[in-house]
Formats: sequence, structure tokens, C-alpha cells
Amino acid sequence: MTAVVRAGITGLMAPALFPSLDHALPVLWEHVRGLPVREAHRDFIRICIGPGGGEGVARCLARGGFWSTTLYVGGMTGWTAHPITITTRRP
Repeated sequence: MTAVVRAGITGLMAPALFPSLDHALPVLWEHVRGLPVREAHRDFIRICIGPGGGEGVARCLARGGFWSTTLYVGGMTGWTAHPITITTRRP
């Protein structure tokens, strides 16, 4: 049975359905990669959803069908929080 993936970034990308995690991750990364995010945080986000990443996300989805983290955009005094949420459901 194949799982449908629902992924979104609050305030940046409305939740959308994808046929698989492999389809969702590049779309999420495209929305994130050009944003002003501090380097260390960008590295973490890249490992999670960027090119060559996603293994940890896949493990979380396999265990519980849910993965989430918060993307912080901006500088130390002027940032906004944007939760990234990925869930799976059986069609």
C-alpha cells in the first residue's frame, strides 16, 4: 500500500498532496533554499529536506506518519517562525 504525503510550510507554502516523499522534498526545499536563514539552521533544514536528505524524515514517517520542524527566517532580532509539516496517510 502506498502512502500519500501531505506537506506544507506555514505562511510560505500551503499544504499540498504528493504521491511520495521523494516528490514532496524538492518542492519544500525550493520554497526554503533562497530564504534568509542562518547558516547552521540552513544546514539542519538541508539535511532534513534538501538534496540528498530526507532519510530521517522517512524514518519518522514510517514510524508514526508525522514529521515536523520549525524554519526560522530572518536575523536574530527580526525572525519569523514557519513550521514545516509532513504527514502520510493511506489512500
